[in-house]
Amino acid sequence: TLSAHSLVGTAAARNTSSGPQLLAPPVAALMPAVSIVTTTLNRTGYLRQAIQSALSQSFTDFELLVCDDGGLEETRRLCRGFCDPRILHTVNPSPLGIALNTFAGIQRARAGLIAFLNDDDRWTPGFLAACATPLLADADAVLAFCDHWLIDADGNRLHQASDANTRDYGRAALPSGSVPRPAELMARLSVPLAMAAVFRKSSVDWRLYSEKVQGAYDSFIAYSLLRAGGAVLYIPQRLTEYRVHSAGASAQFHRATTEGLAYVHSLMLRDPAFRAIAQPIREKYLGMEKHLVKLSLLHADIPAALAHAARMARAAVLWRNS
Repeated sequence: TLSAHSLVGTAAARNTSSGPQLLAPPVAALMPAVSIVTTTLNRTGYLRQAIQSALSQSFTDFELLVCDDGGLEETRRLCRGFCDPRILHTVNPSPLGIALNTFAGIQRARAGLIAFLNDDDRWTPGFLAACATPLLADADAVLAFCDHWLIDADGNRLHQASDANTRDYGRAALPSGSVPRPAELMARLSVPLAMAAVFRKSSVDWRLYSEKVQGAYDSFIAYSLLRAGGAVLYIPQRLTEYRVHSAGASAQFHRATTEGLAYVHSLMLRDPAFRAIAQPIREKYLGMEKHLVKLSLLHADIPAALAHAARMARAAVLWRNS
């Protein structure tokens, strides 16, 4: 049996020029309807709550793939302690990082539908029923997503912050049901793909997926789904909980996520499917590259600062000429 690490290595070796490639899932007599991918790195306290929220779903036809980038024995014991055959725990022989660890889970997924459950987040019992059922009923639908709560380190819901989050990411104005112009959701990154969505794996163009997406793996997948042309469904209820806490993101992770977002925005700028929102995407891209110049200088990374500055200059010239 191939490990998550060797699966990624095998895929990369087959085609290094176009990013990791999806491998065929193992044949099984009974395939689950949904594969839940949970990446984790030595956070067993929160992980227990995340797993429990998955096992408490009213929709029960799923597998839960715990992709362990840390390898603590405590994590292994925790997963085994639930005594649920739907939980499949894999330890990476060496750390993969968030983008490739996520991809390793997607490779292992036997279902055609994928949902991400962060190891420090939680789902309400009706989440999968609300977001997976429409995709199972409509083969043309590629994505269903809902709104979500923000919670603090202790699990308390942050009502005002959640309201502001819903407004800031453009979900407050979205009607329930089919989204009329899905590509425009990327203008405000409205799809909370990492914490409140179910998507069709076959509708993502995995050829462009690589380490470049870094912490913005969710934005890349949303971009790929929204350009696919299938139906996108929105459920306005808050059916998941995204935890905000001091251990949630380091400065290094912030920089890596910003670099990933800049990469995703550069893809959108070259993609005719996103022409209607080219202006806000351009502004965000330039803002990200400018921010990355500052972050690189703060880390005394002069080559990286020069590289980001050069990208800004090339982009500005290109857009002026066009």
